[in-house]
Amino acid sequence: MSNLKFVFVFSLAFAFAVAQQDNQQHASHNNMNHENHRVNVAVYYESLCPDSRKFFTQQLYPSLQGNLSNFVNLTLVPYGKTKMEFKQNEYEFDCHHGAKECEGNKIQACALKLIDQGKKTEGLGFNRVAVGFINCLMDKTERKGDDTTFPTKDCAEINHVNNLNLIENCAGHTDGSNYLANLGTLTKAVADPLKNVPTIVFNQQFKEEDNKMAQTNFVKALCQYIHADKPSECNGASNIQISIGFLIVASIISKLF
Repeated sequence: MSNLKFVFVFSLAFAFAVAQQDNQQHASHNNMNHENHRVNVAVYYESLCPDSRKFFTQQLYPSLQGNLSNFVNLTLVPYGKTKMEFKQNEYEFDCHHGAKECEGNKIQACALKLIDQGKKTEGLGFNRVAVGFINCLMDKTERKGDDTTFPTKDCAEINHVNNLNLIENCAGHTDGSNYLANLGTLTKAVADPLKNVPTIVFNQQFKEEDNKMAQTNFVKALCQYIHADKPSECNGASNIQISIGFLIVASIISKLF
């Protein structure tokens, strides 16, 4: 290769590398401003519902482990098709999958209230510890009717929950009933009774097509509401652009030999 050709190829490759770095920095800058582009996502579900557990562990939680988590304001509502009645100064509940589900719903309601005092993790639209703790419960709890036990201790250790005793006391106390009743009020505002569990609502507006899509492809359902520069999980555009760029450079270089 002549010196002139070498200089040209080197300059072309260097310019391409700089452009890719600028694109990455631009994407990173956009991600720093993600708070303005978050999508409100509310999930209405039940602690022992098979479909709820599948959605949480296979769709929702995995999607929150990457950059997509920056674009979500998440509200979890573990109530579902529960029925409640106020008797003798306390709420009583009849849960879709039995009394043990009521216990599981209360544990999650208390966790959402008490882990980090219900505050969101800095830079996120949800509390990462609370969501991790609940995902663990949804994943590891074995349904055995009245003998169902919730692995709260194991899940607390895995997710570094340092106030499990307060959560468990809350779940067996009037506070837990009151928290669950509040979640019931939120659920009834969407539908009374709730028709599908889980029900996923984007930006405070229920759409059947979104709910159905989210069950099997939550990322796709979410990404249609992200109007800023979309993260790579939405379309993989950055990877496609890089691949095309390298093909172009490679093609030019091959022609110079």
